[in-house]
Amino acid sequence: MIRAGAFDVSERATTSELIAFETESGTPVVRLSGDWGRAIRPPSAAHVADTLDVGGQSRVVVDGAALDNAHPRVAAFVHALGDALAQDNVSLDTRDLPDDISALIALASPTPAVPERPRRPGLLARVGRRAGAQAGVARNTANLVGHAMALTPALVSGRAQTRWRDFVELVRETGAASLPVVTVVNILIGAVLGFIGAVQLQTFGAGMYLADLVGIASAREMAAIMTAFIMAGRIGATFAAHLATMESNEEIDALRMIGVSPFEFLALPRLAALSLMMPLLFLYGATLAIAGGMIVAHIVLGTPPVAFVERLQDAMSLSEFVIGFVKSIAFGVLIALTSCYIGLNAGRNAAEVGRAATRTVVVCIIGIISIDAVAALCTNALGI
Repeated sequence: MIRAGAFDVSERATTSELIAFETESGTPVVRLSGDWGRAIRPPSAAHVADTLDVGGQSRVVVDGAALDNAHPRVAAFVHALGDALAQDNVSLDTRDLPDDISALIALASPTPAVPERPRRPGLLARVGRRAGAQAGVARNTANLVGHAMALTPALVSGRAQTRWRDFVELVRETGAASLPVVTVVNILIGAVLGFIGAVQLQTFGAGMYLADLVGIASAREMAAIMTAFIMAGRIGATFAAHLATMESNEEIDALRMIGVSPFEFLALPRLAALSLMMPLLFLYGATLAIAGGMIVAHIVLGTPPVAFVERLQDAMSLSEFVIGFVKSIAFGVLIALTSCYIGLNAGRNAAEVGRAATRTVVVCIIGIISIDAVAALCTNALGI
């Protein structure tokens, strides 16, 4: 395209009143002047590039010091000239152009963004970030527990911002609606304990102690833990998903706009209902687990139910049930607070609903095992 010698730039060329050609230290210079807005036919960038003699230079300079005004035609000409010269690996530099013209050229010639390579934070930075996040979670959890304790008297006295019909429905959902699965699981757990114990104790001729094993294990540990697992998967996930859905639909924001506390209206009745029903479900489940062990003892060892119950009365005390009862209350509070906290703090999209339910179940299971381990250590240290 660029033809050497087609235009002599050693002397000033006056092809029009708008454009002239010069050289400075061997570098071709295109000088723009006049009012390009009044020109009937402005210079063609393709024609200028076709006739310009670069003399082996790798760049061309466009000078706009003599322009009368900043007309958009100048920006279009310079941009088109740069594209034409770039086809022959000749760069175009500008100087003394009006700021408006330079801005238009910059907009018309976007520079490709160079992606920055992400820098991986150091070990200390990652540890500090994780510790800060965990500290924030601990602080929010403490605030949640404190808020729940402060609002409990208001709930009992009927002054809380909640509806009793919602509380009654939550009691039905967490209690009566959970009975079938609690029944099946605890009977099977008691039967499994009874079968394993019967096989091992029969080897040593100690089958009569099967009632001790089933009764103490069910009352202190298994009934409370298995019932808590059931409620974490069935009720905890439901609470978290429901609250996360409300958060994604901006229903939580709507409650705040009308002056209603989301925690007091949504979380507090769930906490009360689950804390009330968990110990009752534990007592129900422990009774069924012992019954399941008694059935196995009768089938495998031939132990009459009356003898099983008599041995159970000698081996067990009320403290066994008290320990499981207290732990079941702690499990209920854990499940309710965890599900409400995760649900109320979920993101505002559909995927966060599933994540909230899954996260609730995982956290509750870990928390249940942790609480049970601490309780076992404490009761052992106290000799209970």
